[in-house]
Amino acid sequence: MNPTIRLRCAYALMIAFVAVVMVHMGMLITYQVRNGVIHGPVLNYALIDIVIAYTLGQIIWRSTRQLVLSHKWLKHFRANRHNKLTKRLNYKYRDWGTEIIVVQDDAFVALTMGLLRPKIVVSTTVLEMFTDKEIKAILLHERYHCRNYDGFKMFFSALLADAFGYLPIVKPILRYYQTWQELFADRFAIRQMGTEQYLGSVLLQLAKLGKLQRHETAVHFANTTLEYRVMQVLEPDRGVNVPLALLKPFLRSCSILLLLMLGGDS
Repeated sequence: MNPTIRLRCAYALMIAFVAVVMVHMGMLITYQVRNGVIHGPVLNYALIDIVIAYTLGQIIWRSTRQLVLSHKWLKHFRANRHNKLTKRLNYKYRDWGTEIIVVQDDAFVALTMGLLRPKIVVSTTVLEMFTDKEIKAILLHERYHCRNYDGFKMFFSALLADAFGYLPIVKPILRYYQTWQELFADRFAIRQMGTEQYLGSVLLQLAKLGKLQRHETAVHFANTTLEYRVMQVLEPDRGVNVPLALLKPFLRSCSILLLLMLGGDS
């Protein structure tokens, strides 16, 4: 099956589970607010209320954390901005319509930050480590994330993972989605460059560096999908096989959903 179609089907399946849970929770909350009187075992309703409170609490916590950390890191990056290099890159890639911020940092920093107005953040170390062509490949990768609002999508995915992590089907699908998110960005960079050479050189150098500095609330150039990305570059004519085992998570999620429904209908 085409990776794009498989990805969309898997994500739609996960959203369907989440939607059913949310609708059922909404019905239970509405019923308790309107009637006030609980019919059936009190323990069942108490457990379901705990699940509802947990879900809502995680949504509020993740949303608040996202706002605070985004503001913190953006403020940090702007305070350490290298004005000359920032102006140079923004002028060089002015046709992209994407803001690029160069920060003075000794670590490898290449990421997309921002939900509604995404921007590219790259460190001076990146500009020193790589050639102009390799830097362009990195920036093209990040440009793909900006064009597709992957920062917002990543935040939404993290929100689902936190709030509905008790559904076993959620996390494997989100890992699968995030892996292909990076692979698609690499494919965009390769198409724009016309060759795998420059992006491949960057990925191989990053593989040698090992663990890299990470910032929350951002889509990173270097992440845990590096193995698949290197494989895609080294063997461009051979499709990358990203495993996705859903049978057991699907059955377990169905069981949890059934328990929630039976508990609420008691």
